[in-house]
Amino acid sequence: MGHPHKGTKATLFLNKPFQPKIMGPATNTGLPSDWAYSPSIDLETKHYILLGYAQRVQARFKEHKLYPYLADLRIRTDELLRLQQDKELFARSMRTTLIGFDPNTGGPVREVPEQPEPLQVIDQVIDLAIPKLKQLLRRGIGLRSELVQQVRFTPVGLQPLHATEGWLLLRRGKEARVYAYSIPFLLEQDEEQLHRSVFTRYVTTYTLGLTRTFERIKSDLIDEHPHLPNPATFAVETDTALPCIETLVPLAKHLVHAHVLGLSQSTR
Repeated sequence: MGHPHKGTKATLFLNKPFQPKIMGPATNTGLPSDWAYSPSIDLETKHYILLGYAQRVQARFKEHKLYPYLADLRIRTDELLRLQQDKELFARSMRTTLIGFDPNTGGPVREVPEQPEPLQVIDQVIDLAIPKLKQLLRRGIGLRSELVQQVRFTPVGLQPLHATEGWLLLRRGKEARVYAYSIPFLLEQDEEQLHRSVFTRYVTTYTLGLTRTFERIKSDLIDEHPHLPNPATFAVETDTALPCIETLVPLAKHLVHAHVLGLSQSTR
C-alpha cells in the first residue's frame, strides 16, 4: 500500500519539447457541422436528427459527463448563428425592387427576394435548432457550475512564481491519479473552452494513506524528476463519483487555468 500501481507510468513531457496531446474522448457526438444543410434538406429528417442529438447529450449530462458535449454544444450553436447571419447578409446584398424608405433611418427598403425551397427549409431548421441548442447549453453550464462546487482545488506545498507547468493530483476516494500539465499559451477564453488550453498527460496512480499524503507524493515526484525542483502542484479532490475523463479532468484543467491566469494578472 502506498506505492504507485504497476505498469501505470508514462513518459513525461515536462523536460522535453512540448508536443500537444489532449486527454479525453473524441469530440464527435453525432451532429456533423454541416448537418443543417447536408446531405438532404428535409425538415422532418432534420427534426429527428436534432431530437436524437438532444437525447444523447441529455443522457450524458444525466450521467454527469460534461465533455466533450458541453464544448460541442457551444460550437454547434455558434455555427448555426453564423449561418443565419451569413444568409441574412447575402439576402440584403441582393439587388431587388425598391419599395420605399425606412422612416426611422431613411435607408432604402427593398423587396425581400424569394428563396428557393431548400433555403427556406434551412431557415426553418435554424429557427428550430437554435433555441433547442441554447436550452441544452444553459443546462450544461448549470450542471458544470453545480459539479464544480463538489470539487476542491488546493495548492500542495510551496508554489513557484510561474505555474504554467507542474502536477495535478486528482483524488476520488483513496485513489490519487497524477497528471503532468502544461499551459503553453495563457489566453482568456470562453468558460467552455478553458480546459482546451491545458494539456495533460497521465503519469501514475497512488493509494493515499496515513503516510502517503499529497505532500509525500509531491516529494516523490521531485525525487524522480529533479529538473523540476519546485513544481507547481495542485490537489483536485472530490467525494462524488464523477467520471474522470469526461468531467473531473476537464474541471481540473478549468480550475488550474483560472488559477494560473489569476496569478498572471495579479503580477502585471
